[in-house]
Amino acid sequence: MSNIYGNEATSVDLKVIKQLELLGWVPGDTLLYRPRYKLSEEQEKEYQKKYIEPDIVLQDPISKEILAVIENKYKAEKKAFAQLRIDTFVLKPRFLYACSESRILYYDNTWRGLEAGEYKVVDNFMSYETMKEKIQQQKNINMDREIIIDKSIAGGYDPTVGKERYYQIECINTIIEKVKEGKQRMLVHMATGLGKTRMSVALTKVMLENGLAKKILFIVDRRMLAKQSLDDGFSLISRDYSATRITTSNFRQNKHASIHVVVIDTLEAIFKEIPSNFYDFIFVDECHRSISINRKLIFNHFVCPILGLTATPKIPFKKKGTELSETDNEIINTYKLFGCEKSEADYKFDLERGIKEGFLAPYDVLEIKTHLTKEAEEEGIPVEYLLDPETRKKIELSSEMKIKLEQLEKKIISEERCKRIAEEIRKNTQYGEKVILFGVSQAHCNVLTKCINEVFSEDYSDDLRYAEAVISDNYSMNEFIKNKFKKPYQKPYIAVSVDIMSTGVDIPCTRYISFAALTKSVGKYIQMIGRGTRLDPEQSGKFSFRVLDFVGLCKRMEDNGYGTKKENKVKPKSNGVSGGGQRPPKGEYFLIDNIDPTEMIQRVLILGDSYEVIDNIPVEKAKIIFEEKASNPKDSDVMSIKQKVITNKDYCPSHDEIEILEEWINKPDIYLDEGQLQKIYDYPQGTIWEFLLDVWGIKRLPTRKERIDSAFDVFMESFNFDEMQIKVLYNIKNIIISNLSNHKDINASVIFGNPIYERIIGSKNKVDIIFDYKFDDILKNLKECLNI
Repeated sequence: MSNIYGNEATSVDLKVIKQLELLGWVPGDTLLYRPRYKLSEEQEKEYQKKYIEPDIVLQDPISKEILAVIENKYKAEKKAFAQLRIDTFVLKPRFLYACSESRILYYDNTWRGLEAGEYKVVDNFMSYETMKEKIQQQKNINMDREIIIDKSIAGGYDPTVGKERYYQIECINTIIEKVKEGKQRMLVHMATGLGKTRMSVALTKVMLENGLAKKILFIVDRRMLAKQSLDDGFSLISRDYSATRITTSNFRQNKHASIHVVVIDTLEAIFKEIPSNFYDFIFVDECHRSISINRKLIFNHFVCPILGLTATPKIPFKKKGTELSETDNEIINTYKLFGCEKSEADYKFDLERGIKEGFLAPYDVLEIKTHLTKEAEEEGIPVEYLLDPETRKKIELSSEMKIKLEQLEKKIISEERCKRIAEEIRKNTQYGEKVILFGVSQAHCNVLTKCINEVFSEDYSDDLRYAEAVISDNYSMNEFIKNKFKKPYQKPYIAVSVDIMSTGVDIPCTRYISFAALTKSVGKYIQMIGRGTRLDPEQSGKFSFRVLDFVGLCKRMEDNGYGTKKENKVKPKSNGVSGGGQRPPKGEYFLIDNIDPTEMIQRVLILGDSYEVIDNIPVEKAKIIFEEKASNPKDSDVMSIKQKVITNKDYCPSHDEIEILEEWINKPDIYLDEGQLQKIYDYPQGTIWEFLLDVWGIKRLPTRKERIDSAFDVFMESFNFDEMQIKVLYNIKNIIISNLSNHKDINASVIFGNPIYERIIGSKNKVDIIFDYKFDDILKNLKECLNI
């Protein structure tokens, strides 16, 4: 190659040319090396040169239109940027690349807004076909034509509210205009119940049928939401455009689908396998929950417009007299991350507007505080002894302690208070009305559920009780209860939950939202209120709902009947470990043993409209059961699938085969699902197929160390660290890995409080100097990226 391009070709030149040739670019035809372009007299005066000589030019073979210019300035990216500015004025290419030995930086001359002027790191160049596709899409975007929105999906007449949901049309048109303007990051702030998913589906259809996009990615943060967006959303256009959920094992099989739905945990595991320019548009659902340093790196990987969807945008909390780090501001601030510099969403239709315009149900608040609640709120409940939850044996305390409301029910639960709350629910609701009750902990929810069923004289003759706790890690179990709860006039009538029922739950017939737990999070409060705001005049006759507040949460949130005017401020995560002892109660109050739910697996048998809890077993026991049954499956269909992959190690199962496997692990004698396997193997991105491949000895799962190594490489590639900084960070990674077995938190105090670690890394003062006094932020970002 050096003979073709001469001795002046640098190692970077040759590396780039080889990559371009593999993509189909032809030297001397579509790929020109060091072509010379004469400047006009005016340009000669401006640039003080007679010609320019870009390193590489990519051109259309027929029209000779210049598509892209590449400058390979080894160790001199700023020089490359300066030259590319001149290349742009003279040659007017659409795409620009600045290359060094270690990375490729990319720029699109159609970008506008905050993205303008900022090159992005990419993993590869585009082929000629991809460039032409992007150019045609831009022409389609710029065409002055009417965009027709399918009102049967969004924006049409809705009999539930008796009028058109005009705001969905407004929102779609606003986003299309932002795309036309070249904006790369956008934000929609739309209250729960206003139809963000249907708006997204209608926008997707507009973009696909008008040639504005060819590949769409829809990111969610829970498996349940992935299923919901496919079944209740993209199924509306599935006849014209294929939509599928991608997992860690099926991307190649489904790469040609028009719409990909993915859980963010999965995307973290596979995004580096997907070309940076693969998607033309990305949605990020519930984007207020998707913000972390490693997920920001994922968004930065893709070079296309990204739209965040949320009912509760977040902004960072800043104490008086302190400064927020730039990283905290970028990561925590939903507006900043999605290109809204002035903390104003590109389109906003919030809870207050939704209620005032009649699209959402209004509500009132009934505050009910039991005697014990008031005592805990004021002076604290005095406690002299505890009761063992199993034997009810008295446990004497060395001295009296007082339990405040903020600590109550976390580990120490009052049966008496739970009974009073259950009685108040019975007194203030009609039999059979749907209630969502939010508790403090899983144990608290179980006690509340037990008390409610006792108060409502539940005779347990049915498979489902009057109240059910929706707290299990069992995805199938949660879905089963929620699907039953959605139906008016059917048990369960009360769903008791900590977090599972606070987001992604669409149950219009909910008549009451009840708080038995406090929260400081404005975002969580709005989400919980949002579970009741859907209108349901036809099925259950619901036009409004009521909040039963047992802890005074609405008053603390300064609820004005439209949620709260408080900003959703979020504190940056601390590197330290918070302290504080547990404060116990007295009398009929008892201590729930702190069995970590992450160490237990609840196995459930679901048969049609009934279910049975089989047992709660330790993670290790569940793993043994799964591996024993998977190693020697008795099911003939599973045996057939196993034989296929043994014969062909690269075998990729069909959708039907995956369904067979999902049904099989839910049946006796395994009683598990994919979510529980992810927990058992401590691999949240894993799929049933990957777990089986591991058991069958075909392909082992990546170890925690390997996952940390991979995430660390992504982190290092995303920042411009110098040699000294790189050395320190590699040493810290090794310290983190050495502490994996004991799950020890690694923070600044641990590192510099350990003489061995300090000898390896250096003193705190020395390290602060190396990192320009930003080490604490860097360490926090690293830990978030490594998911520790």
